[in-house]
Amino acid sequence: MNLELAAESGEAAPARPKSADPLSLLDHAPEVEVPVGSLVPGFHLRHAGTDPAHVRLLADAAGSVRFPSILVQRRGSRIIDGMHRVEVAKLRGEQHISARLVDCTDVEALVLAVKSNTQHGLPLSRADRISSAKRILTAHPDWSDRAVASITGLSAKAIASLRNGTTGEIPADGKRLGRDGKRRPILAAEGRRRAEEYIKAHPEASLRKVARETDVSLGTAHDVRERLRRAGEQEEEREERTGRLERVGRTGPEQAARDEAAKEIAESVQSGPVPPPLPMPARGGSRGVQQLTWPMIAAKLANDPVLRYTQGGRAFLRWMDRRSMQTDEWREFIDAIPQHWLEDVVWIAVTMSEDWRQFAELLRTRREATG
Repeated sequence: MNLELAAESGEAAPARPKSADPLSLLDHAPEVEVPVGSLVPGFHLRHAGTDPAHVRLLADAAGSVRFPSILVQRRGSRIIDGMHRVEVAKLRGEQHISARLVDCTDVEALVLAVKSNTQHGLPLSRADRISSAKRILTAHPDWSDRAVASITGLSAKAIASLRNGTTGEIPADGKRLGRDGKRRPILAAEGRRRAEEYIKAHPEASLRKVARETDVSLGTAHDVRERLRRAGEQEEEREERTGRLERVGRTGPEQAARDEAAKEIAESVQSGPVPPPLPMPARGGSRGVQQLTWPMIAAKLANDPVLRYTQGGRAFLRWMDRRSMQTDEWREFIDAIPQHWLEDVVWIAVTMSEDWRQFAELLRTRREATG
């Protein structure tokens, strides 16, 4: 029986998605009953073939459990996923079996077969997964290591090692397709260089904007920003040490120590005019009122001598740089936190917000007392 006619609807098959996610092929796969005798064995992912013991185990459970539909490539009636379930149907003398018919190419069917066998049923052996990964790399040399790893159940590091031994082909555009369907440069160093230059030119930009404008992942954008921040702190510490050595060289260690102590005393009793308080940030995102964020005032604060040339001031600036974020920047990480860590992260966020509230209250109290 030709399965192309089994679910005939009179409509053209939808265009296949251009994605490294094989499960997207199932979005429009109809579920029908097909004759067991019309099916053709699939892609032979298991070197040992079907496992008779597993077939008997499934057959014993078949009377009380409804198995999921098998996956069948519409063109050619080839089994994509479900060889053991087909063997169970034959053992029980069943003439038909529930199947989802997938419109796909042979290469797409292979990828879907590997992905399906890593998600349920009898797991593929490591040797079978390695063999499957090599077949996918040969068919899709432009897919990223993580994309192939997510399909085969291997690590991205293992895929990179297999790639070196399977194919040295580099896509013409120098990019690979990721799990999210986006193409990114193979040479990570080039992407990091672009991200670094963009962050230096736009220090107020959100991580998501940096990633979008420089064609890198969100994680890479975050890593580059942190590296620049740490480099800035180290540079400040070097400048501070250099300044101390220069003072010691000019005046001698004893006089330098006395000068440093006098400077600290003068700073501690400083009673000059208090600068006017900064306006409070707009709440609730009111239209027409710009919210006050740390990047908007960080450069001005860093140039204030009262902060720049005091140990406590410099420490405060570094502390704020590590802990501040752009407005709504936290939204970028809502979906990144695994379900089993949500409760713990919720409590950490609540605790941190309470600490910030107390910090703000003490600052407000100090402002009112000196105003």
